[in-house]
Amino acid sequence: MRLNLRQIEAFRAVFQTGSMTAAGGLMGITQPAVSRLIKDLEAEIGLPLFERAAGRVIATPDAVALFREVERSFHGLDRVARAAAELRQRRQGELRIAASVAPSFFCLPPVIRAFHVAWPGVALSLKTGSSPEVLDLVAMQQCDLGVAVVPADSPGVVTRALPVHEAVCVLPQDHALAQKDAVTAQDLDRVPLLVLSDYSRLQQQFLACLDAAGIIPNVVFESSFSASLCPLIADGVGVGVLDPLTARAHAGRGVVLRPFRPAVTYELKAMFPAARPLGERAAAFTDLLHRHLEDFGTGESTINAIN
Repeated sequence: MRLNLRQIEAFRAVFQTGSMTAAGGLMGITQPAVSRLIKDLEAEIGLPLFERAAGRVIATPDAVALFREVERSFHGLDRVARAAAELRQRRQGELRIAASVAPSFFCLPPVIRAFHVAWPGVALSLKTGSSPEVLDLVAMQQCDLGVAVVPADSPGVVTRALPVHEAVCVLPQDHALAQKDAVTAQDLDRVPLLVLSDYSRLQQQFLACLDAAGIIPNVVFESSFSASLCPLIADGVGVGVLDPLTARAHAGRGVVLRPFRPAVTYELKAMFPAARPLGERAAAFTDLLHRHLEDFGTGESTINAIN
């Protein structure tokens, strides 16, 4: 038996309206076209469905029984259509992101690409600033999601921990310390240092390590952003202990990377406005970001497999 959806639609419309003409109006086709669909359906199933009398059509008992089954199917299709519409609606709109410099340039691009594939109807925007600026943007609900190094209990936001990585020592490729497997705080005694501004939590940890080792830092240059330090390191101005995102992006460009001991951790957080529930778009983006940072270091990101 070969039934088609158009025949079933015609049957349902005629049953509901009691008229071939009215059914044609519902379906946007002519009355003869409806009649042909009904005749084809009756021929296919081998049962009369309607009796014609005085310009009206009357459903047979078999038609009544068939209509019950059709309604069940159509209600199921309606549920599918509603579910599809809800999915489409969730995958539209916008997602406003704020991030500090290192993740903005050296971490988020592949995440944004993967998110765009999975949520093509969502318009993305990215604001880049210092970690305190990112925190303010999210706390004031000017952005839906922030990515930066901030305390877990930062006011005005809800934070989610992301995979932790270690800072690395960035050296000119011909530096004497490049021969070592790892660079220690003691190794940096009197070595010219390029450092980040004081607000950097990574920098605070690094200076604390030097202090614990009794080393007075020989700071020759300070910058708000680690990306500006790497070209100077490549030119031999000094060495730096930097976040792994920036350091790895510059590896092989006149610099070499070595582990730093004792370890200095780089702990990015995802943050969301505390004043409203976590949105599905922000949650989906954060899941992709978490996956990407888990893969960081292997050289093979798997986020493009997520849809």
